[in-house]
Amino acid sequence: MTIKLYNTKTRKKESFKPITKGLIKIYVCGVTVYTDVHIGHGMSYVYYDILLNYLKYFHNYEILYVRNITDVGHMVGDTESGEDKIEKRAKDRNVHPMELVYKYSHKMWQNFDKLMIDRPNIEPYASAHIIEMQEWIKKLLETGFAYEVDGNIYYDISKFKDYGKFANLKIDEMKKDSRFENDPNKRNSADFALWKKAEPKHILQWPSPWGNGYPGWHLECSVMGTKYLGNHFDIHGGGIENVFPHHQNEIAQNYGYFQKDIVNYWVHTAMLMVDGKKMGKSLGNYITIESFLKKHSPLAFRYLVSAGHYRKPLNYTEQSIIDAENTIERLNNYVKRLIQVKNNESTTVAKITIETTKENFTTAMNDDLNTSNAWATIFNMIRDTNKMMDDNKLTRIEADEILAFLKTVNLVFKVINFQELSLDKKSKAEISEEDIKKEIERRNKYRKEKQWEAADNIRLKLLEKGIALYDNKEGTTWGFA
Repeated sequence: MTIKLYNTKTRKKESFKPITKGLIKIYVCGVTVYTDVHIGHGMSYVYYDILLNYLKYFHNYEILYVRNITDVGHMVGDTESGEDKIEKRAKDRNVHPMELVYKYSHKMWQNFDKLMIDRPNIEPYASAHIIEMQEWIKKLLETGFAYEVDGNIYYDISKFKDYGKFANLKIDEMKKDSRFENDPNKRNSADFALWKKAEPKHILQWPSPWGNGYPGWHLECSVMGTKYLGNHFDIHGGGIENVFPHHQNEIAQNYGYFQKDIVNYWVHTAMLMVDGKKMGKSLGNYITIESFLKKHSPLAFRYLVSAGHYRKPLNYTEQSIIDAENTIERLNNYVKRLIQVKNNESTTVAKITIETTKENFTTAMNDDLNTSNAWATIFNMIRDTNKMMDDNKLTRIEADEILAFLKTVNLVFKVINFQELSLDKKSKAEISEEDIKKEIERRNKYRKEKQWEAADNIRLKLLEKGIALYDNKEGTTWGFA
Protein backbone atom coordinates (compact mmCIF):
# COMPACT_ATOMS: atom_id res chain seq x y z
CA MET A 1 0.00 0.00 0.00
CA THR A 2 1.13 3.54 -0.73
CA ILE A 3 2.47 5.60 2.16
CA LYS A 4 1.47 9.25 2.28
CA LEU A 5 3.40 11.92 4.17
CA TYR A 6 2.60 15.59 4.63
CA ASN A 7 5.23 17.61 2.80
CA THR A 8 5.78 21.06 4.29
CA LYS A 9 7.20 22.19 0.94
CA THR A 10 3.89 21.61 -0.89
CA ARG A 11 1.58 21.80 2.15
CA LYS A 12 -0.23 18.62 1.26
CA LYS A 13 -0.03 14.87 1.73
CA GLU A 14 2.01 13.21 -0.97
CA SER A 15 2.58 9.58 -1.93
CA PHE A 16 6.01 8.59 -0.71
CA LYS A 17 8.43 7.28 -3.30
CA PRO A 18 12.08 6.79 -2.32
CA ILE A 19 14.89 7.92 -4.59
CA THR A 20 16.56 4.50 -4.32
CA LYS A 21 14.32 1.45 -4.21
CA GLY A 22 14.31 -0.14 -0.77
CA LEU A 23 16.38 2.62 0.86
CA ILE A 24 15.37 5.77 2.75
CA LYS A 25 17.90 8.52 3.34
CA ILE A 26 16.82 10.95 6.05
CA TYR A 27 18.39 13.90 7.87
CA VAL A 28 16.87 15.27 11.08
CA CYS A 29 18.09 18.41 12.85
CA GLY A 30 19.60 17.42 16.18
CA VAL A 31 20.10 18.97 19.58
CA THR A 32 22.27 21.94 20.56
CA VAL A 33 24.10 20.32 23.45
CA TYR A 34 24.41 22.99 26.12
CA THR A 35 21.90 21.66 28.67
CA ASP A 36 19.77 18.60 29.47
CA VAL A 37 17.39 17.35 26.80
CA HIS A 38 13.73 17.88 27.67
CA ILE A 39 10.49 16.05 26.91
CA GLY A 40 9.90 18.28 23.87
CA HIS A 41 13.05 16.79 22.35
CA GLY A 42 11.83 13.38 23.45
CA MET A 43 8.46 13.83 21.76
CA SER A 44 9.94 14.90 18.43
CA TYR A 45 12.54 12.14 18.22
CA VAL A 46 10.05 9.47 19.36
CA TYR A 47 7.91 10.44 16.36
CA TYR A 48 10.86 10.02 13.98
CA ASP A 49 11.67 6.74 15.71
CA ILE A 50 8.11 5.55 15.06
CA LEU A 51 8.22 6.70 11.42
CA LEU A 52 11.52 5.01 10.62
CA ASN A 53 10.71 1.77 12.42
CA TYR A 54 7.33 1.58 10.71
CA LEU A 55 9.01 1.99 7.33
CA LYS A 56 11.60 -0.60 8.35
CA TYR A 57 9.40 -3.31 9.85
CA PHE A 58 6.18 -2.93 7.89
CA HIS A 59 7.59 -1.87 4.51
CA ASN A 60 11.04 -3.49 4.62
CA TYR A 61 13.04 -0.33 3.92
CA GLU A 62 16.70 -0.01 4.75
CA ILE A 63 17.31 3.24 6.65
CA LEU A 64 20.25 5.64 6.44
CA TYR A 65 19.54 8.13 9.20
CA VAL A 66 21.71 11.17 9.95
CA ARG A 67 21.02 13.41 12.95
CA ASN A 68 23.52 16.12 13.76
CA ILE A 69 24.82 17.52 17.03
CA THR A 70 25.12 21.32 17.12
CA ASP A 71 28.13 22.35 19.17
CA VAL A 72 28.92 25.77 17.67
CA GLY A 73 27.18 28.69 15.98
CA HIS A 74 23.73 28.49 17.59
CA MET A 75 23.17 31.88 19.16
CA VAL A 76 20.95 32.73 22.12
CA GLY A 77 17.48 33.53 20.80
CA ASP A 78 18.32 31.92 17.43
CA THR A 79 19.78 35.26 16.32
CA GLU A 80 22.81 35.75 14.05
CA SER A 81 24.94 37.70 16.50
CA GLY A 82 25.41 37.86 20.24
CA GLU A 83 26.40 34.98 22.50
CA ASP A 84 26.77 31.36 21.42
CA LYS A 85 24.43 29.22 23.55
CA ILE A 86 27.22 26.80 24.42
CA GLU A 87 29.77 29.51 25.20
CA LYS A 88 27.31 31.36 27.41
CA ARG A 89 26.44 28.27 29.45
CA ALA A 90 30.13 27.25 29.67
CA LYS A 91 31.01 30.71 30.97
CA ASP A 92 28.24 30.42 33.60
CA ARG A 93 29.62 27.04 34.68
CA ASN A 94 33.26 28.14 34.45
CA VAL A 95 34.18 25.27 32.11
CA HIS A 96 35.47 25.06 28.55
CA PRO A 97 32.65 24.94 25.96
CA MET A 98 33.83 21.57 24.64
CA GLU A 99 33.71 20.10 28.15
CA LEU A 100 30.08 21.14 28.25
CA VAL A 101 29.49 19.59 24.82
CA TYR A 102 31.08 16.31 25.93
CA LYS A 103 28.97 16.17 29.10
CA TYR A 104 25.60 16.95 27.54
CA SER A 105 26.17 14.82 24.44
CA HIS A 106 26.60 11.78 26.66
CA LYS A 107 23.63 12.70 28.83
CA MET A 108 21.53 13.13 25.69
CA TRP A 109 22.43 9.62 24.47
CA GLN A 110 21.70 8.12 27.87
CA ASN A 111 18.27 9.76 28.09
CA PHE A 112 17.31 8.96 24.50
CA ASP A 113 18.39 5.35 25.09
CA LYS A 114 16.07 5.21 28.11
CA LEU A 115 13.23 6.39 25.88
CA MET A 116 14.20 3.57 23.48
CA ILE A 117 14.89 6.01 20.64
CA ASP A 118 17.09 4.22 18.13
CA ARG A 119 20.39 5.97 17.53
CA PRO A 120 20.98 7.31 14.00
CA ASN A 121 23.43 5.66 11.63
CA ILE A 122 25.58 8.80 11.70
CA GLU A 123 25.57 11.59 14.30
CA PRO A 124 28.11 14.23 13.21
CA TYR A 125 29.28 17.20 15.29
CA ALA A 126 29.15 20.56 13.52
CA SER A 127 32.61 21.54 14.79
CA ALA A 128 34.13 18.55 12.97
CA HIS A 129 33.06 19.98 9.60
CA ILE A 130 34.56 23.47 9.60
CA ILE A 131 36.72 22.74 6.53
CA GLU A 132 33.72 21.52 4.51
CA MET A 133 31.75 24.60 5.56
CA GLN A 134 34.51 26.89 4.36
CA GLU A 135 34.58 25.07 1.02
CA TRP A 136 30.85 25.65 0.67
CA ILE A 137 31.30 29.35 1.41
CA LYS A 138 34.05 29.65 -1.20
CA LYS A 139 31.75 28.21 -3.85
CA LEU A 140 28.80 30.42 -2.83
CA LEU A 141 31.11 33.45 -3.09
CA GLU A 142 32.27 32.33 -6.55
CA THR A 143 28.72 31.82 -7.84
CA GLY A 144 27.53 35.17 -6.45
CA PHE A 145 25.11 33.78 -3.88
CA ALA A 146 27.25 35.15 -1.05
CA TYR A 147 29.33 38.26 -0.33
CA GLU A 148 31.86 39.38 2.26
CA VAL A 149 31.57 42.36 4.59
CA ASP A 150 34.56 42.92 6.91
CA GLY A 151 35.17 39.23 7.60
CA ASN A 152 31.47 38.33 7.72
CA ILE A 153 30.00 36.25 4.88
CA TYR A 154 26.32 36.70 4.11
CA TYR A 155 23.95 34.85 1.79
CA ASP A 156 22.32 37.22 -0.71
CA ILE A 157 18.63 36.25 -0.65
CA SER A 158 17.94 38.36 -3.76
CA LYS A 159 19.85 35.73 -5.78
CA PHE A 160 17.32 33.04 -4.82
CA LYS A 161 13.97 34.06 -6.30
CA ASP A 162 12.00 31.54 -4.21
CA TYR A 163 13.36 32.76 -0.87
CA GLY A 164 10.47 32.83 1.62
CA LYS A 165 8.20 30.53 -0.40
CA PHE A 166 8.93 27.47 1.76
CA ALA A 167 8.06 29.39 4.94
CA ASN A 168 5.11 31.12 3.25
CA LEU A 169 6.61 34.53 4.06
CA LYS A 170 7.16 37.67 2.02
CA ILE A 171 10.41 39.62 2.05
CA ASP A 172 8.81 42.60 3.84
CA GLU A 173 7.63 40.30 6.63
CA MET A 174 11.09 38.76 6.97
CA LYS A 175 12.75 42.16 7.25
CA LYS A 176 10.88 42.65 10.53
CA ASP A 177 12.29 39.44 12.02
CA SER A 178 14.48 40.43 14.96
CA ARG A 179 16.62 37.32 14.59
CA PHE A 180 18.39 38.81 11.56
CA GLU A 181 21.37 40.97 12.39
CA ASN A 182 20.90 44.66 11.64
CA ASP A 183 24.26 45.07 9.91
CA PRO A 184 24.10 48.31 7.86
CA ASN A 185 26.62 46.84 5.43
CA LYS A 186 24.31 43.99 4.41
CA ARG A 187 22.69 44.27 0.97
CA ASN A 188 19.35 43.19 2.42
CA SER A 189 18.39 43.14 6.09
CA ALA A 190 17.15 39.54 5.70
CA ASP A 191 20.46 38.29 4.29
CA PHE A 192 21.77 35.69 6.70
CA ALA A 193 25.22 34.78 7.95
CA LEU A 194 27.26 31.91 6.55
CA TRP A 195 30.40 32.88 8.47
CA LYS A 196 30.81 35.32 11.35
CA LYS A 197 33.88 37.27 12.29
CA ALA A 198 34.89 36.37 15.85
CA GLU A 199 35.80 38.82 18.55
CA PRO A 200 39.02 37.93 20.44
CA LYS A 201 37.06 36.80 23.53
CA HIS A 202 34.97 34.36 21.44
CA ILE A 203 36.37 30.90 22.31
CA LEU A 204 34.81 28.80 19.53
CA GLN A 205 36.61 30.25 16.50
CA TRP A 206 38.65 28.91 13.60
CA PRO A 207 41.02 30.44 11.03
CA SER A 208 39.57 31.02 7.57
CA PRO A 209 40.40 32.91 4.35
CA TRP A 210 38.28 35.77 5.77
CA GLY A 211 39.86 35.87 9.21
CA ASN A 212 39.13 34.04 12.44
CA GLY A 213 35.47 33.23 12.87
CA TYR A 214 32.79 30.57 13.20
CA PRO A 215 30.05 29.15 10.93
CA GLY A 216 26.43 30.18 10.69
CA TRP A 217 24.00 27.73 12.29
CA HIS A 218 22.02 27.23 9.08
CA LEU A 219 25.05 26.35 6.99
CA GLU A 220 26.01 23.51 9.31
CA CYS A 221 23.00 21.33 8.48
CA SER A 222 23.34 21.85 4.71
CA VAL A 223 26.96 20.73 4.86
CA MET A 224 26.48 17.73 7.16
CA GLY A 225 23.31 16.52 5.44
CA THR A 226 24.84 16.46 1.98
CA LYS A 227 28.22 15.12 3.13
CA TYR A 228 26.62 11.91 4.37
CA LEU A 229 23.48 11.62 2.23
CA GLY A 230 24.59 13.20 -1.05
CA ASN A 231 23.02 15.97 -3.08
CA HIS A 232 19.60 14.31 -3.26
CA PHE A 233 17.90 12.58 -0.35
CA ASP A 234 14.40 11.55 0.67
CA ILE A 235 13.39 13.21 3.93
CA HIS A 236 14.54 16.18 5.99
CA GLY A 237 12.99 16.44 9.44
CA GLY A 238 12.90 18.79 12.39
CA GLY A 239 10.53 20.65 14.67
CA ILE A 240 7.97 23.00 13.16
CA GLU A 241 9.86 25.90 14.76
CA ASN A 242 12.74 25.17 12.35
CA VAL A 243 10.71 26.02 9.22
CA PHE A 244 11.88 29.64 9.40
CA PRO A 245 14.54 30.72 9.30
CA HIS A 246 16.56 27.52 9.67
CA HIS A 247 15.09 25.27 7.00
CA GLN A 248 14.24 28.12 4.64
CA ASN A 249 17.90 29.11 4.79
CA GLU A 250 19.06 25.55 4.24
CA ILE A 251 16.98 25.40 1.06
CA ALA A 252 18.51 28.67 -0.15
CA GLN A 253 22.05 27.49 0.60
CA ASN A 254 21.45 24.13 -1.08
CA TYR A 255 20.17 25.84 -4.21
CA GLY A 256 23.14 28.20 -4.27
CA TYR A 257 25.57 25.30 -4.04
CA PHE A 258 23.85 22.63 -6.17
CA GLN A 259 21.47 24.77 -8.32
CA LYS A 260 18.57 22.46 -7.44
CA ASP A 261 16.28 21.24 -4.68
CA ILE A 262 17.93 18.35 -2.89
CA VAL A 263 15.19 17.18 -0.47
CA ASN A 264 12.02 15.45 -1.67
CA TYR A 265 9.94 15.52 1.54
CA TRP A 266 10.15 18.00 4.42
CA VAL A 267 8.52 16.43 7.50
CA HIS A 268 8.03 18.53 10.64
CA THR A 269 6.81 17.64 14.12
CA ALA A 270 4.55 19.94 16.12
CA MET A 271 5.38 21.60 19.44
CA LEU A 272 4.89 20.06 22.86
CA MET A 273 2.85 22.06 25.37
CA VAL A 274 2.81 21.59 29.14
CA ASP A 275 -0.51 22.31 30.85
CA GLY A 276 -1.62 24.19 27.75
CA LYS A 277 1.40 26.51 27.64
CA LYS A 278 4.70 26.56 25.79
CA MET A 279 7.30 24.85 27.96
CA GLY A 280 9.80 27.24 29.55
CA LYS A 281 11.89 27.58 32.68
CA SER A 282 10.40 31.00 33.40
CA LEU A 283 6.93 29.43 33.54
CA GLY A 284 8.05 26.67 35.89
CA ASN A 285 6.82 23.96 33.52
CA TYR A 286 10.16 22.91 32.04
CA ILE A 287 10.56 19.12 32.27
CA THR A 288 13.80 17.36 31.43
CA ILE A 289 13.72 13.74 30.31
CA GLU A 290 15.86 12.86 33.32
CA SER A 291 13.39 14.38 35.80
CA PHE A 292 10.44 12.83 33.97
CA LEU A 293 11.93 9.34 34.19
CA LYS A 294 12.35 9.65 37.96
CA LYS A 295 8.55 9.65 38.26
CA HIS A 296 7.19 7.93 35.17
CA SER A 297 7.79 5.07 32.76
CA PRO A 298 9.43 5.55 29.34
CA LEU A 299 6.78 3.15 27.99
CA ALA A 300 4.04 5.51 29.16
CA PHE A 301 5.78 8.47 27.53
CA ARG A 302 6.05 6.64 24.23
CA TYR A 303 2.38 5.67 24.43
CA LEU A 304 1.33 9.25 25.22
CA VAL A 305 3.29 10.52 22.20
CA SER A 306 2.03 7.82 19.86
CA ALA A 307 -1.58 8.36 20.94
CA GLY A 308 -1.39 11.81 19.33
CA HIS A 309 -0.36 12.87 15.83
CA TYR A 310 3.08 14.16 14.95
CA ARG A 311 1.70 17.28 13.22
CA LYS A 312 -0.63 18.27 16.07
CA PRO A 313 0.60 19.94 19.29
CA LEU A 314 0.73 17.54 22.22
CA ASN A 315 -0.45 18.88 25.56
CA TYR A 316 1.42 17.15 28.38
CA THR A 317 -0.24 17.08 31.80
CA GLU A 318 0.31 14.90 34.84
CA GLN A 319 -3.15 13.40 34.29
CA SER A 320 -2.30 12.56 30.68
CA ILE A 321 0.76 10.56 31.72
CA ILE A 322 -1.20 8.80 34.50
CA ASP A 323 -3.82 7.85 31.89
CA ALA A 324 -1.02 6.57 29.65
CA GLU A 325 0.36 4.42 32.47
CA ASN A 326 -3.12 2.97 33.05
CA THR A 327 -3.36 2.16 29.35
CA ILE A 328 0.02 0.40 29.47
CA GLU A 329 -1.28 -1.72 32.36
CA ARG A 330 -4.37 -2.56 30.29
CA LEU A 331 -2.18 -3.63 27.36
CA ASN A 332 -0.01 -5.75 29.65
CA ASN A 333 -3.02 -7.50 31.15
CA TYR A 334 -4.31 -8.25 27.66
CA VAL A 335 -0.98 -9.75 26.61
CA LYS A 336 -0.94 -11.87 29.79
CA ARG A 337 -4.39 -13.20 28.90
CA LEU A 338 -3.27 -14.05 25.37
CA ILE A 339 -0.25 -15.92 26.69
CA GLN A 340 -2.49 -18.02 28.93
CA VAL A 341 -5.02 -19.10 26.28
CA LYS A 342 -5.37 -22.91 26.42
CA ASN A 343 -8.09 -23.52 23.81
CA ASN A 344 -6.59 -25.89 21.21
CA GLU A 345 -9.68 -26.25 19.05
CA SER A 346 -9.46 -25.61 15.31
CA THR A 347 -12.16 -22.92 15.16
CA THR A 348 -11.44 -19.51 13.62
CA VAL A 349 -13.78 -17.20 15.50
CA ALA A 350 -11.25 -14.35 15.60
CA LYS A 351 -9.99 -14.68 12.01
CA ILE A 352 -11.94 -11.71 10.59
CA THR A 353 -11.16 -9.54 13.63
CA ILE A 354 -7.43 -10.19 13.31
CA GLU A 355 -7.29 -9.63 9.54
CA THR A 356 -9.37 -6.44 9.78
CA THR A 357 -7.13 -5.10 12.55
CA LYS A 358 -3.97 -5.69 10.54
CA GLU A 359 -5.45 -4.01 7.47
CA ASN A 360 -6.83 -1.03 9.38
CA PHE A 361 -3.57 -0.58 11.28
CA THR A 362 -1.48 -0.29 8.11
CA THR A 363 -4.13 1.92 6.47
CA ALA A 364 -3.92 4.34 9.39
CA MET A 365 -0.13 4.34 9.53
CA ASN A 366 0.16 4.77 5.76
CA ASP A 367 -2.05 7.85 6.02
CA ASP A 368 0.60 10.33 7.17
CA LEU A 369 1.53 8.22 10.19
CA ASN A 370 -1.89 8.41 11.84
CA THR A 371 -0.80 6.75 15.06
CA SER A 372 -3.94 7.64 17.01
CA ASN A 373 -6.15 5.81 14.47
CA ALA A 374 -3.70 2.92 14.45
CA TRP A 375 -4.12 2.56 18.21
CA ALA A 376 -7.91 2.74 17.85
CA THR A 377 -7.85 -0.34 15.61
CA ILE A 378 -5.78 -2.22 18.18
CA PHE A 379 -8.12 -1.33 21.05
CA ASN A 380 -11.11 -2.45 18.98
CA MET A 381 -9.39 -5.82 18.58
CA ILE A 382 -8.65 -5.96 22.31
CA ARG A 383 -12.30 -5.30 23.15
CA ASP A 384 -13.58 -7.97 20.77
CA THR A 385 -11.03 -10.67 21.58
CA ASN A 386 -11.32 -10.11 25.33
CA LYS A 387 -14.98 -11.09 24.98
CA MET A 388 -13.90 -14.18 23.07
CA MET A 389 -11.48 -15.10 25.85
CA ASP A 390 -14.22 -14.58 28.43
CA ASP A 391 -16.22 -17.24 26.57
CA ASN A 392 -13.14 -19.44 25.91
CA LYS A 393 -13.65 -19.06 22.15
CA LEU A 394 -10.24 -17.63 21.25
CA THR A 395 -7.91 -20.44 20.18
CA ARG A 396 -4.22 -20.88 20.95
CA ILE A 397 -3.37 -20.45 17.25
CA GLU A 398 -5.32 -17.17 17.10
CA ALA A 399 -3.76 -15.92 20.33
CA ASP A 400 -0.30 -16.62 18.90
CA GLU A 401 -1.18 -14.75 15.71
CA ILE A 402 -2.30 -11.72 17.72
CA LEU A 403 0.86 -11.86 19.84
CA ALA A 404 3.03 -12.01 16.72
CA PHE A 405 1.22 -8.98 15.28
CA LEU A 406 1.52 -7.03 18.54
CA LYS A 407 5.23 -7.83 18.76
CA THR A 408 5.72 -6.36 15.27
CA VAL A 409 3.66 -3.31 16.24
CA ASN A 410 5.81 -3.01 19.35
CA LEU A 411 8.96 -2.79 17.25
CA VAL A 412 7.46 0.53 16.12
CA PHE A 413 5.71 1.87 19.24
CA LYS A 414 7.84 0.18 21.95
CA VAL A 415 5.24 0.34 24.71
CA ILE A 416 4.96 -3.31 25.84
CA ASN A 417 7.77 -5.16 27.60
CA PHE A 418 7.18 -8.62 26.14
CA GLN A 419 10.30 -10.01 27.79
CA GLU A 420 8.88 -9.29 31.23
CA LEU A 421 5.47 -10.69 30.32
CA SER A 422 6.68 -13.82 28.54
CA LEU A 423 5.99 -17.22 30.06
CA ASP A 424 9.34 -18.29 28.71
CA LYS A 425 10.96 -16.42 31.60
CA LYS A 426 10.68 -19.33 34.03
CA SER A 427 13.31 -17.77 36.26
CA LYS A 428 10.91 -14.98 37.17
CA ALA A 429 8.71 -17.32 39.18
CA GLU A 430 9.76 -18.64 42.57
CA ILE A 431 7.60 -21.71 41.99
CA SER A 432 7.50 -24.31 39.22
CA GLU A 433 4.66 -24.56 36.72
CA GLU A 434 3.75 -28.00 38.11
CA ASP A 435 3.45 -26.60 41.64
CA ILE A 436 1.35 -23.70 40.36
CA LYS A 437 -1.13 -26.17 38.86
CA LYS A 438 -1.26 -28.09 42.15
CA GLU A 439 -1.98 -24.87 44.04
CA ILE A 440 -4.78 -24.00 41.59
CA GLU A 441 -6.31 -27.49 42.17
CA ARG A 442 -6.12 -26.96 45.95
CA ARG A 443 -7.74 -23.53 45.58
CA ASN A 444 -10.54 -24.94 43.40
CA LYS A 445 -11.19 -27.63 46.03
CA TYR A 446 -11.50 -24.96 48.75
CA ARG A 447 -13.83 -22.90 46.54
CA LYS A 448 -16.11 -25.90 45.96
CA GLU A 449 -16.22 -26.40 49.72
CA LYS A 450 -16.95 -22.67 50.11
CA GLN A 451 -13.81 -22.19 52.19
CA TRP A 452 -13.30 -18.74 50.67
CA GLU A 453 -10.63 -17.53 53.06
CA ALA A 454 -8.41 -20.57 52.47
CA ALA A 455 -8.90 -20.23 48.69
CA ASP A 456 -8.01 -16.54 48.78
CA ASN A 457 -4.91 -17.19 50.87
CA ILE A 458 -3.59 -19.45 48.08
CA ARG A 459 -4.25 -16.69 45.54
CA LEU A 460 -2.43 -14.11 47.68
CA LYS A 461 0.57 -16.39 48.33
CA LEU A 462 0.92 -17.03 44.60
CA LEU A 463 0.69 -13.29 43.93
CA GLU A 464 3.55 -12.69 46.37
CA LYS A 465 5.63 -15.03 44.22
CA GLY A 466 4.72 -13.10 41.06
CA ILE A 467 1.89 -15.36 39.88
CA ALA A 468 -1.55 -13.92 39.10
CA LEU A 469 -4.67 -16.08 38.77
CA TYR A 470 -7.49 -15.34 36.31
CA ASP A 471 -10.92 -16.88 36.83
CA ASN A 472 -13.36 -17.27 33.93
CA LYS A 473 -16.32 -19.47 32.92
CA GLU A 474 -14.02 -22.29 31.85
CA GLY A 475 -11.86 -22.35 34.97
CA THR A 476 -8.66 -20.68 36.22
CA THR A 477 -5.59 -19.67 34.26
CA TRP A 478 -2.39 -18.00 35.48
CA GLY A 479 0.27 -15.54 34.38
CA PHE A 480 3.12 -13.46 35.76
CA ALA A 481 1.94 -10.47 37.77
